[in-house]
Amino acid sequence: MQNEELSQKMALVSALRRTALNRERERLGQKCIPVPLMGYVLEHPGCTQGEVAGWLYISAASVATSCKRLEKEGLLERRVDPVNRRKNQLFLTAEGEALTLAKRQLLAGINERTFTGIPPADLETFSRVLDRMMDNLGGRDLSPNQVFGSLMEADKRKEKR
Repeated sequence: MQNEELSQKMALVSALRRTALNRERERLGQKCIPVPLMGYVLEHPGCTQGEVAGWLYISAASVATSCKRLEKEGLLERRVDPVNRRKNQLFLTAEGEALTLAKRQLLAGINERTFTGIPPADLETFSRVLDRMMDNLGGRDLSPNQVFGSLMEADKRKEKR
């Protein structure tokens, strides 16, 4: 099998996973939300926009834009930090928390479907192959947040053009 064909298959699997997730989200009538951002706020209530930006490896401006949208949709609250009034603390609303937990469950289901029927030994081999690919591309030491954060920033730059 040629490298180009394998690369196309990897891209196709990624697209199929995203499509499956979007179909499930639409079927359940869920809003499209930034799960990593909301997950961080769920696990760190009262965190600041700067902390979220640092964890996601994206700009504070991107976090502020997302927070503004989430606040309008009733999923997130920004409250002035009583200790440092120049900062906002972030909290999920009850709806935001429920949606974040539901989305995590949805992702777990997609993950389960993706790997169903694949023997554990094959999954171990696949994991080693992916590790090697990440090494080859200089990304083994990067967290998923660093990679996805840089992709999110690149997407935002494209939208502005």
